[in-house]
Amino acid sequence: MSTKASPLIAKAAAFVAGAAAASVLAAIAYAAGYDSVSKGMIQGASVMLGIILILWIVGPRLGLGSRVANGVADERDDRILTAAFADSAVGMGLAAVGAMVGSFYGLPGVAVAGIVLWVGVLTFSASAVVRSRRS
Repeated sequence: MSTKASPLIAKAAAFVAGAAAASVLAAIAYAAGYDSVSKGMIQGASVMLGIILILWIVGPRLGLGSRVANGVADERDDRILTAAFADSAVGMGLAAVGAMVGSFYGLPGVAVAGIVLWVGVLTFSASAVVRSRRS
């Protein structure tokens, strides 16, 4: 497996593509009358692009996240991420079942989606941190 860093032009193209995609999606949401959704898209994309930019500037020395962001992840990092995604899928499946039962008792659909997504994010984050510390 190659651990050669991604070239700067590829990083710049990915950054511009991410910003353009967020802008287009926010413009579509705003045109459809969902101005708060478009504001959330812009804020979320700005935070994520800022984090990615920081990870690129710092380089691979900051840990698992920056090695993956810089394109120099090795087999160990891939194994950690694969296991963390698997843990996240199990957590999201269990949350979906629990939220489905909750929807039978009047839990709104937006809350069900939020529960499932947040369980996935938190499970992935916790699993990646624990597995990278143990390996």
